[in-house]
Amino acid sequence: MKSSDKDDEQIDRSVAAVDRTLSLLEAFLGEPGGRSLSDLEQQTGLFKSVILRYMLSLEARGFVHKEQNGMYRLGYKAAQLGRAFESSVGLVTTLQPVVERLSEKTGASASVYVRDGDARLCLLRAEPERDVRVAIRAGTRRPMDKSASSLAFKRFERKTVQAFASAGVAGIVSSAGVGDPLLASMAAPLFGVSDAFVGVLTLSGVIGHFDVDDERIRSQLFDEALAASALLGAAP
Repeated sequence: MKSSDKDDEQIDRSVAAVDRTLSLLEAFLGEPGGRSLSDLEQQTGLFKSVILRYMLSLEARGFVHKEQNGMYRLGYKAAQLGRAFESSVGLVTTLQPVVERLSEKTGASASVYVRDGDARLCLLRAEPERDVRVAIRAGTRRPMDKSASSLAFKRFERKTVQAFASAGVAGIVSSAGVGDPLLASMAAPLFGVSDAFVGVLTLSGVIGHFDVDDERIRSQLFDEALAASALLGAAP
């Protein structure tokens, strides 16, 4: 066997080992609590003898902890990774490219609203390159009314990203003529770590220039909201 073939074989084995390690860690996602060897075998498809070898290494590195009853749970190192991820996700820096891209794609004004007490605060804003547009600046505080963004708060604030994903494009909330008879908008929820509700991603424009029933735009907003939620740590 050539040396290059041996190198390729070693790389393949290394990749396979990484895949097995990650699949074992992913087996702890979802339902809370520990996992038995049988649980891990069922979820990963690996033999118990193989699982035991990997768990010894993961336990030594602090990624899993073995209880006295033989059950495994995630260890302190896994918690450190979670905290490191949370601290690395900045809401503004993560979502600014999203609103800019969405505004450019749709030709509408794109915003992110977050809750501010009994009101909603425009955290981010991107405007299209056109003369007729909605003029609301970032930092503007708006009431919780019957606008699309407010309705999205009311509908999804106590739900998870899975509920929104399951609803599909039908989960996009829209309104027209609320607050200003010339304006229309549509909105989708944003979620973050542990599927916690973060805020609302909104598209808005002038009636006649912006159609809230446009399925293409509704689909774009839905896709961007799910993708942004994933960047923020949600698990669709």
